[in-house]
Amino acid sequence: MPVYESKHVEYAILSGHIDIMMEDGKPLPAYWARPNLGGTFSGVVFIHDWWGIRPLERRLAQSLSQMGYYVLVPDLFDAQVARDAEQAMQLVQGLGTRAYTAVDAALQVMETHSRSNHRVAVVGLGMGGSLAYEAAIKRKDLEAAVSFYGFPQRYLGQFAEATTPILAVYGSEDPYTKPAVLRRLRDELAASPLQHEVHVMPGVGRDFFGEDDGNATYAWALLEAFLAKHLSRPKINKFAPG
Repeated sequence: MPVYESKHVEYAILSGHIDIMMEDGKPLPAYWARPNLGGTFSGVVFIHDWWGIRPLERRLAQSLSQMGYYVLVPDLFDAQVARDAEQAMQLVQGLGTRAYTAVDAALQVMETHSRSNHRVAVVGLGMGGSLAYEAAIKRKDLEAAVSFYGFPQRYLGQFAEATTPILAVYGSEDPYTKPAVLRRLRDELAASPLQHEVHVMPGVGRDFFGEDDGNATYAWALLEAFLAKHLSRPKINKFAPG
């Protein structure tokens, strides 16, 4: 199902797989998608949830590229996809500190890629949303960070250090991020001079991108508007070769 109702031109895209070389010499597999056009594009590093890269993540990455962005999805679990929450937790625990190191490496690739205009955002779901918070706090060269139902608990008290505008989107019935935590997150972001946004959808739970209703479409519209606001649109020659 489509997750958004685009008001913009949709571009034909190319996609594929690459390996990113980490500082320790180990390869980090990644999925990529971009418009099938010449020129440079604003970049998005899209971070998957604790399930791994599923068809959902690839579809969302393709939707972003159809909007005109170069999208890179690092595979933190090396092609493993969790069958249940227990296996997902084991995969997360096996990452250790490598999780953010991998995200940081993917962001560095996007910042320096020949097809990037060097305006880069990080977007994440769940576990990936938590890593998006971390990138927004630690990196100073990002234009936007978007967290869908990430875990802000470990970063409370640190958001004043962020130099990246943050969009945070939750459901009011999220079982893991309670209203008191969301209030603290909202208060910390509101104290910043940056154009942060926090949206809590009433009556909505978690993992809303997997639901067949309007919640995913609404959340995606928030993302689309936030990226359009903070990332420059690519200048495209319609007659340039792919």
